[in-house]
Amino acid sequence: MFLTTGEAMEETARGSPGSVAWCIAGNVLFGAGLFFHSFLYNFYLEALGHSEAVMGYAAAALTGGGLAMLLPAGRLVDRVGPRVAMVAAGIVAGLGLALGAWMGAVMPILAAALMAGAGGGLWRVAVGPALMQLTSSGRRARVFAWNVGLILLSGAGGIALAGAVPRWFAVALGVSRLSGLRLALFSGALLTALSVAAFALLRLQGTPPTPVSDQPGVGSPPEDVAAAAAPFLPLVGLVAVWMLGAALLAPFLNIYFARRFTLSIGSVGLMFGAAHLLWALAVFGSGELALRWGVRALLPAVALLFAPAAWGLALARGVTVALPLYFLQGAVGPVTNPLIDQVLLAQVPRRQQGRVSGWRNMAADVSGIVGASAGGMLLSAGGFQGLFAVAGLLGLIGGVGLLGWVRER
Repeated sequence: MFLTTGEAMEETARGSPGSVAWCIAGNVLFGAGLFFHSFLYNFYLEALGHSEAVMGYAAAALTGGGLAMLLPAGRLVDRVGPRVAMVAAGIVAGLGLALGAWMGAVMPILAAALMAGAGGGLWRVAVGPALMQLTSSGRRARVFAWNVGLILLSGAGGIALAGAVPRWFAVALGVSRLSGLRLALFSGALLTALSVAAFALLRLQGTPPTPVSDQPGVGSPPEDVAAAAAPFLPLVGLVAVWMLGAALLAPFLNIYFARRFTLSIGSVGLMFGAAHLLWALAVFGSGELALRWGVRALLPAVALLFAPAAWGLALARGVTVALPLYFLQGAVGPVTNPLIDQVLLAQVPRRQQGRVSGWRNMAADVSGIVGASAGGMLLSAGGFQGLFAVAGLLGLIGGVGLLGWVRER
């Protein structure tokens, strides 16, 4: 569907349509396991008797594993190429997700989350450089949007399915609710592991040789990666602040709907699945808007939508009000992430894109680990209203900062 609908790979000198298809197929499979995990894991921990604080620590460990991997991942991508890195990521993340579904004590749960996060971090760093190699500049915005949109589209069905799968296992096999949740999480881990087969079929150009003038002792000295990335560090910092708002909310939105509106896990799964469907459509549309308006014009305009949506969730008294606001706040991240990647990666040589991608993803993961830990404590101390109020404020600060950064340029 991707190749016949979009024309993103026409006349490209960097890759083939088949490689793009395998890359996106692998990304969809990889993300499916993460969708299962992100939706079901709080319910799994709840069934084990763990508190909201442990839920936050587990989410923080998942993010922390990715954070620890990001800079090494950038160097690995630049050294061995995105394909090898993505294959390794599928193996590590799939194993970590499977172990997380088996563990019951807090410390092993956190260790498995760190492992799954490390695989996820390596994958995220490699995806951007891989798509840069596979696309021409004239169609890049559409390809990046379709990549994210198709992941979300599969997540729409995946999350809706994840909400029902534990009960299916419990009824079909006569097992407990905890065992049903555990088997569902294993199913998601298997999907992530299957991404390895798709990534192994990628045909990329590989890492370009270092020019003679860049070799030590010959001509000018090698370009310093930190110096190359320096003009974009203010943007990375602003992205970190803006993402912190969303990171406070992300691990707890499932229990927000389940507790505040007394909805079943299956009902929440259907709602979240529908949300991912709408987010996918929003991302597809954002690719077309970016081609017409420009990436830099679209990025801050979308980012500013997060704060009012978060504050609205704090005040919502009915699910009919809360659900559209959830759709809106959740669309901001998927729309802006490919825009941010394009702004950064288009400005640096291909041999440095892995490391710059690592810095960009480090900003996201720092926000994620701080947000997950602080969000759990805020929720335990002040409830959902305080959590949403702080998240909206951070989103507003970051969104205004992004607008100012773009206008200066």
